Amino acid sequence: MYRLLYIIILFFAVSHVLPQSGEPSVAEDSLFQLFEQFQMMESVEEKQELNESIIDYMRRSLLQPESFEYRFDSLRKRVGILNADDKQFRIFTWNIPMSAFEHEYHGIIQVYNPKENTCHVHILSNQIRNIPDLLHFETDKDMWPGALYYDLRRNKHGKDVMYTLLGFNFHDRYSDKKIIEVLHFDRDMNPLFGKPVFNTESGIQHRVVFEYSGEVAMNLRYNPDFKMIVYDHLSPIEPELQGYPRFYAPDFSYDGYKFRKGIWEYKADLDVRNR
Repeated sequence: MYRLLYIIILFFAVSHVLPQSGEPSVAEDSLFQLFEQFQMMESVEEKQELNESIIDYMRRSLLQPESFEYRFDSLRKRVGILNADDKQFRIFTWNIPMSAFEHEYHGIIQVYNPKENTCHVHILSNQIRNIPDLLHFETDKDMWPGALYYDLRRNKHGKDVMYTLLGFNFHDRYSDKKIIEVLHFDRDMNPLFGKPVFNTESGIQHRVVFEYSGEVAMNLRYNPDFKMIVYDHLSPIEPELQGYPRFYAPDFSYDGYKFRKGIWEYKADLDVRNR
């Protein structure tokens, strides 16, 4: 109760500063203080209350056009911040540990309009449980799959521009997930997630999801030498465990996806030695 009261006092103490100053550095300091309070929180209710305060303050901060070029370096140990190289937008993602094996995911997209020198902010709502088919479904900001994004690549085919995201998800107590996700925008610059551009072993999909044992690490990254996304091939640790992702691990072979004519094409058995 006392921690929650402290959060409320802290939030009101910092929330009045932004409209008066407009300085991104002031917003950064205030947000840093708010994010650090997660270390003190014990109950789910306290963490959610704090996160609502963070989202509200971050939204108002990122509406300031002068904030778009600001790096927010002190937040990067708590928040993933990725900038599109065409300077159209950037995306912030973070997770909140609710228990030892349960996490909530949150995100914000800041879109910049250079003609009007204005910013628009989209709050991402993690609704992965309500997505009927994650592999074959396009979602909007109100039905975001939820992930910690750590890489962003701009891809273009003709007039079609898409942004490929690589992300991580603490799935449950037994397994983790990694995802290859496409972000694109409608005419009004509203974000959409998922696009049928992945030609996989199983056919065309809107996204690619890997699930594997939480006791191992999986490598998924863009390889500039190959000019493609390269990842560890996953296999069950024993043949009889086929179909149980919690027992999957890298098997020292590598697959990938190469972007060609608007499609991410699956490539098997890559030789990545000395690359």
